[in-house]
Amino acid sequence: MAFDYGSIDLGIKNPFKTEGLINTIGGAVGACVGIYMLIDAASSVKTEVFAGWILALFGLGVLTSGIITLAKGIIAMLRYFVGRNHPTSLARNLSDSQSQTAQQESAYVAYSNAELPEMLMGRKNITFTEPQGIVARLLHSFFPRLTYMPYMVRNLAQYLFAAWVKTALIFIVYALVAFVTLAGFAGEVGAYIFPVYSIVVVIHLLVTWYQASRYIGVQRNVEKTAETLAVKDIAKTIAGAILIPTVIGFGLQMTFDMLDISLHQVQQFISEWPSIHPYWFMISIVIAGAIVSGVGAVLLKARLSYGEPVVEVSELRENWQESVHPNEVFINLDNLVMANRRYKEVPNRVYQMLEPNLNEQVDGKGSFRGEMTQEVQPQIKEMDLGHGFNLIRLNAVIVGRVLFVIGALLSLWLANSVVNAYLDAKSLGSGHSLMQTFTLLGQHHAAIIIDVLLAALLVRTFGLILSKTGHLFYAEMLFESNLIYIKVEGTFTESKISTGAGINDSTRSENVLVRSSITPWVIVSKVISSTFASTGMKNLEYPRYILEMHKNEPELNGIKQDMVSFLKDRESIASITSERDLRNASQIHDINQQSRSTHDGAQQSLDNAAGYIRQQDNPDQENL
Repeated sequence: MAFDYGSIDLGIKNPFKTEGLINTIGGAVGACVGIYMLIDAASSVKTEVFAGWILALFGLGVLTSGIITLAKGIIAMLRYFVGRNHPTSLARNLSDSQSQTAQQESAYVAYSNAELPEMLMGRKNITFTEPQGIVARLLHSFFPRLTYMPYMVRNLAQYLFAAWVKTALIFIVYALVAFVTLAGFAGEVGAYIFPVYSIVVVIHLLVTWYQASRYIGVQRNVEKTAETLAVKDIAKTIAGAILIPTVIGFGLQMTFDMLDISLHQVQQFISEWPSIHPYWFMISIVIAGAIVSGVGAVLLKARLSYGEPVVEVSELRENWQESVHPNEVFINLDNLVMANRRYKEVPNRVYQMLEPNLNEQVDGKGSFRGEMTQEVQPQIKEMDLGHGFNLIRLNAVIVGRVLFVIGALLSLWLANSVVNAYLDAKSLGSGHSLMQTFTLLGQHHAAIIIDVLLAALLVRTFGLILSKTGHLFYAEMLFESNLIYIKVEGTFTESKISTGAGINDSTRSENVLVRSSITPWVIVSKVISSTFASTGMKNLEYPRYILEMHKNEPELNGIKQDMVSFLKDRESIASITSERDLRNASQIHDINQQSRSTHDGAQQSLDNAAGYIRQQDNPDQENL
């Protein structure tokens, strides 16, 4: 959304300043390591071009990673731009005053316009979805409140739990492979395959946890159903653990027989290679996984204990008999009742436009209907989860960046190890065979290179999990707002009323009186919604999900009072309110009074004359 500046502060502050400082320091140290490697490469390229390029490539990778982290940290500490249109609306905003903003945020809204009235009328929250897969169902059975968390928080728990399930499955498969190969089911070559498979297991474990780190964190297009293992996948994995080593073992046995290579030669070749210590890496991965999972579990526990996933609404259903035109009822609702509920004069979010439908029938009768759904501007709701939560969240980010720096140093070590291996291989010259060169690399360099490479991957993977976990709990924001649904139905009849119709009245008022039977249905709920923030552009353009729906009786009573006071204060008869009109009417009244007085005097004279004539015509009666 565009930054729509307003002079009134909505109270949304930058939550990433502390995290940004930590990332800035970590990125700067990583960039310095990369610069050192480039300087070393510049001095080495003069004597050994290939060795210099090896250092340069590693240095560029470390420098790029450090600069990216440094830039993100600096951006996180800069000014946080929040306009009057933040946060994202629940559904598409149909307000005429927010048409451009509605177009920009339409890709991030969480609900359709028809779903919000359905949630209010049905007393249900469609935000929460049923977990899919046996792993997710198992986790939600252990922690029922996890179902009512934001999707990103749910996904954090599900991906960590799925990583542990996959880790356990890998070790089960590893035990099956050990049984198949060492017991002789894979042939005589099986015993020599097992050490190689141990390295494969370590790599598989690292890939499993790295995949978890990729999906953990803040995502604009959040996944509502995290990918987990199915029962069918588990069965396939176990079956493959039994069949694949057997096929590989007999395949290698046939290959060695075709090439006339004895098992003694294979054993001698393998013995010349030093051990790569896969078991230490397995133990390290399990310990590191337990640490990051423990940190995530503590943060999740604090978040799960906050809030209550209730679904309640306040409701008004009454019938009013009032002398008012139905159109004025709808005008009052839209322009007065709802406009008076704005927060800091920010326009309400309109999710259903008020489009009154008047059905006029014969004899001045008819019916009317109209409904609307609006949300008052959301207010930031502070989420205090305690000092311990804040401390663990901070330490998670710090340790994550420390591991990032350690990974950069291990990259430096790895680059130097590769250069040393290249220089030793080159020093043998062309007089040695390829097998001799390969043996030399295996005896002196292969173990170091593989160990350092695996250690670097391990450190970076779990450092990334810690950093993303801490960032996730820095990014969540809660808002509270009133979600209001109003439906008005009824019938109306027209009649005429006249005043001042007497023969001597100087002014007259004739009005058409509309008598309406109004049946309002008002539903109000104070909703607690959750969204996530980021840094830079589009910092609050994330879907906002409703987590709680509470009753709000004071707001409902306020709406009722505003509607009733408007109806009771209506005037059905037109009157004169202007001072000039009152003076003019008074003058007309005076003229009418004078005219009536003159008319009465003339009529009296005429009556007297008529009586005199009657007396002259009947003198005998007067004598009697």
